[in-house]
Amino acid sequence: MELYIIYYIALLLLFGYWVIFHNPAMNSISAFTPAQPSIDDQVEELDENSHYHHPTWSHRWSHPNFTERAMRAWRKEPWYGDHQRLSSDFLYSKGISRFPWGYIIYRTVYTAESDKLWPLAMAKLTRYINHKIMQHHRLSAEHCGDDPRPERLIQESHKDVIISDKQRWDGAGIEQIREHYAEYLRKTNIGVYGSCGRFEACMVIDERSLKSIIASPEPGSKSRFRQPYAFVGMVDGRHDPEQKGNPGYWGFMGVQIHHLWELYVYLGIWTMDELCPSAPPGFISVYDWWYGEAMDEEGNVHKFPTRPPGLKSGARE
Repeated sequence: MELYIIYYIALLLLFGYWVIFHNPAMNSISAFTPAQPSIDDQVEELDENSHYHHPTWSHRWSHPNFTERAMRAWRKEPWYGDHQRLSSDFLYSKGISRFPWGYIIYRTVYTAESDKLWPLAMAKLTRYINHKIMQHHRLSAEHCGDDPRPERLIQESHKDVIISDKQRWDGAGIEQIREHYAEYLRKTNIGVYGSCGRFEACMVIDERSLKSIIASPEPGSKSRFRQPYAFVGMVDGRHDPEQKGNPGYWGFMGVQIHHLWELYVYLGIWTMDELCPSAPPGFISVYDWWYGEAMDEEGNVHKFPTRPPGLKSGARE
């Protein structure tokens, strides 16, 4: 009798071994592990009633001052609706789906040196943006008062999307980036409608841009206006190279880094086509929040008095 028991126990053990190690359905790890979003799988169904989210982020953004209830409470504050103040005007015109705000940034340089410089450059870009946000408050303090709350809200709600994949984006060209970015806009619910900087243009940082950021002085220092200025690239995701409406515009421009905040705001009002300065043939237009500049192939910047088309004389004042 004991031998029969041992025999049946052995059969059960063999059956269990087969189930665990030889049955494909049981041995498939993927059946139990949810697929992680690829850095290039950017499709995210967004809606007007939720904060913006990108699949490359490890978790959804949230902030106690950016709930629907908290945002409704802004209406009772004295700064709300002050359209002469860039930060309060930005908060007034944006719904919950526009926060956090920030650029989609494509990294196209992946050298060993760039791996060390990249986090330093990203931190410096944030310092430049934060400094410029507060600078607008200081310049308008005479009529808006000393309360920096709107500017603090803008700073706290800034979060960029970083597209970084050496295998795909190392040395990527403008049209390759534009195609990928435009596809993202088409596949999202609200991106196709634009109306904010994130859904109008994407930022590109190559080796030259990266080194220019690192070499730039700290924001607020006396030497911050020295040339050459640090700059990044900006690609128009809605530009169609086949259209002949503006023959001098090819959907790309440089941007001085101390004007990234203003550009983001104005991309919610005008198209990049309207904001881009008109550069002479062979030069790259550089956005400087005013008349613009032109950059040659060596990276040298030249002043030129051509105001971007479609803007009133006081549009940037």
